[in-house]
Amino acid sequence: MTTTIPRQTFVAILISSMMATSLPARSDDPLPPLGSTHPSDDSYKLVWHDEFVGDKLDRSKWTPEDDTLAGQYGHGNGEAQVYVDAEGETFFVKDGNLTIVASHAPAHEYPLRDVSTGRFLKNVDHLPFRSAKLTTKQLASFTYGIIEARIKNPTDVTGTITAIPTWPAFWLLPEPKQAPYSGYWDQEAANSKRAHGLNSWPYSGELDVMEMSGRATRLYHAGAVYHTSRVNWSVGNIGWYSHYRRIDGAIDPKQWIADQQLDGSLQPRSGESSYPNDFHVYGCKWTEEKVIFMLDGKEWGPGLSLTDPAKFGDRNMYNDYPFYLILNQAIGGNYFGVWGPDDPGPDKTGKNELYDTSLFPQFMQVDWVRVYQP
Repeated sequence: MTTTIPRQTFVAILISSMMATSLPARSDDPLPPLGSTHPSDDSYKLVWHDEFVGDKLDRSKWTPEDDTLAGQYGHGNGEAQVYVDAEGETFFVKDGNLTIVASHAPAHEYPLRDVSTGRFLKNVDHLPFRSAKLTTKQLASFTYGIIEARIKNPTDVTGTITAIPTWPAFWLLPEPKQAPYSGYWDQEAANSKRAHGLNSWPYSGELDVMEMSGRATRLYHAGAVYHTSRVNWSVGNIGWYSHYRRIDGAIDPKQWIADQQLDGSLQPRSGESSYPNDFHVYGCKWTEEKVIFMLDGKEWGPGLSLTDPAKFGDRNMYNDYPFYLILNQAIGGNYFGVWGPDDPGPDKTGKNELYDTSLFPQFMQVDWVRVYQP
């Protein structure tokens, strides 16, 4: 007699096995004490870090988001995951690494609410993936500095194959309480109590230190999002600094992944390397004058100048207000042109063939996160 193990049980066994098995080793570098200087710029000193020692997440530094409490799904991009605060399932700490786990879990239902943490309306069952999103919101926020994380982008349990819908990210958003005009981002909006000028994305800005699509693992994206108009407060006035860094060092400023067909040159051929093959240090250097992105300790790209307020709707974007850190692994969504598992895929004949669920769980590993300031 053959016994079939339910997929959900199989996934739990697989994650337990990963936790019991030694993960790829952390960096051989000694753990730096607070006050130690940055390896590439000794005018910057370490002011905050997490080296993920022990076997539990340090919740004095990180808060895992839980969509099942907030009822906020899709996250503005049509993503297919629910973020669940389930240590040991959607994330765990072991051997000096934080691991964020994205699993295929189609049997789960989640509560839909009228507003965040509000009245329950019904259960929804169209979000077939579970993952984690960790933030330092209201715990640790920073204005300027060198901000870095050593990350191995997602792969399957063998450590070699990245599922196309994966969307790992290391990024920053401003602390909400820091809006300069009583919760508004300019004086005119405050005087007229214009709702769209309230302290929220994109008026306050966003810094994307690292984003990668599983459909293009030989390049990653770094950039910034901001609002460009002082008069027309609509999402249609979003500005972008957006650059892609290929594994060979070439830089392309265009947002092109979502619009193109799957390009074989963006996926590794036999013997070619890609970002998920190994750990890399993804970072940015943020000063009053500029945001420039860094890979493995070296600056790259032209960076975003902050000295001309006209490009930001005559406001001093990214100046004198703090941002908090975010680590997450999303699945699908429109930004990288993957969409959802039930949408038509590139062949337009049925469900999205980009979703190979046999490659899940996908494991995103973080060795450390560090913040240096002058």
